[in-house]
Amino acid sequence: MSQAAPNPVRFTLSEYLRMSDAGIFGSRRTELVAGRIKKMAPQLERHMWTMSKINRLLIHATSPKDTLIVEGTLYLDDSNAPEPDFHLFDVPVGTPRETLPLPILVIEERDTTYRRDSGSKLRLYARAGIADYWIVNLRENRVEVYRKPENPTGKESGWRYASVNHLAIGETVAMLKRPRAKFEVEGMLA
Repeated sequence: MSQAAPNPVRFTLSEYLRMSDAGIFGSRRTELVAGRIKKMAPQLERHMWTMSKINRLLIHATSPKDTLIVEGTLYLDDSNAPEPDFHLFDVPVGTPRETLPLPILVIEERDTTYRRDSGSKLRLYARAGIADYWIVNLRENRVEVYRKPENPTGKESGWRYASVNHLAIGETVAMLKRPRAKFEVEGMLA
């Protein structure tokens, strides 16, 4: 007679933040996705250089009325607090977390965690209504642009983006809410 597998433990955002404040995670980087605490991979050299390049581009494309968060927590709901590489709000720095709108852009830059970024995190961002989600895919040397979140199935796992574009070296990408801010794909890759 086999036993059923136990249900995984799921945490709320407040429980996750209390654990973090208590130092339970130590120096390990973590994020909360669908109530599960996920370890984050250490940064490799190419990731660091790409992060630096993207950071410069975004700083030049923003104004003092914007808030650019680099490798910070994005509080989406009581079960989800991912740590995207970048998220940009069109409100000033210091806006209380409880009153923040959805970010106008979320960027994940990945080599080793592509499966999560293009899977569970993509569905999470679509479900939250993030209108402009980019994955800087280092393995394929491209920027993947996801827009128009939808759920045609009505199931939790059915969230996706109706518009998907893979942009290669030689092409440019612009933010949905800031179409004049154009970035060369090559300029985003290290």
